[in-house]
Amino acid sequence: MNFCENCNIACDNERCPKCGRKKLRTVQEDDFCLVAKVDRLFGDSLKYILENENIECVFMPYGTGVNSKFALPLESYLLYVRYKNIDYVRQILKDYNA
Repeated sequence: MNFCENCNIACDNERCPKCGRKKLRTVQEDDFCLVAKVDRLFGDSLKYILENENIECVFMPYGTGVNSKFALPLESYLLYVRYKNIDYVRQILKDYNA
């Protein structure tokens, strides 16, 4: 599995699927990897769930500039977790979206 340090994406490809960068390295267990973009309400609940499971996670606010301009909360989060937990978190996301 490869890792793009620009996008924090773990992938099987020779190039990053987001930025197209060729210079990828082997992913490490402790690398924070982008898992998904989630809406704010679900993200707040998911953060609580992951913290209770002792899974390190980072929720980066993400959205349009309009909300930023008016100092409003952004409507989404980008969710990052350690690579060692990525499959577990993907399964949680799959279970909640089913």
